[in-house]
Amino acid sequence: MSRALTLTTLIVSSLALVVSGWTALRLHQSQAEDRVITARGLVIQDGSGQARVILGAPVPDPLSKGLSQGPRASPLSGMILLGADGSERGGYGTADVGDEAMLTLDDASGTTEVFKVTANPDRGATLVIKHQNSTGAMLTSWQGKPELIFVGDNGQSHYVRPSAPSAP
Repeated sequence: MSRALTLTTLIVSSLALVVSGWTALRLHQSQAEDRVITARGLVIQDGSGQARVILGAPVPDPLSKGLSQGPRASPLSGMILLGADGSERGGYGTADVGDEAMLTLDDASGTTEVFKVTANPDRGATLVIKHQNSTGAMLTSWQGKPELIFVGDNGQSHYVRPSAPSAP
């Protein structure tokens, strides 16, 4: 019986060494600098478990205090930044519809885009800076000509456009 126990112990020990060696090899390979991770999304959480950064293709619908605010205007692939309360504070991505690239920064509630840059290969680029009281400015080239628009808190727009070239 003692010999059978010794043989069993030897076999189990050998298997344990093989398994631990294989595991160590796989762990080393998974940490290799040239390793590529393929995924549809990644959520990075803070110390309390709150999502703070979301990478996705596509990213989820806009969030305010961790709750969905309805669907995005178009599916978006990229990175979303969330505040400590779970509200979307901005992001960077590409829209599936319109082929636009966007960079946004939102107010603390996650309901107002206070800074937005949009680049569209067919329509040019637009920069919007906005305050929560609806005042703001927009610089755009989407109509093929530079245009600067100021909006007052009463909603009235003031346009600044380059003058048309004078006839000779």
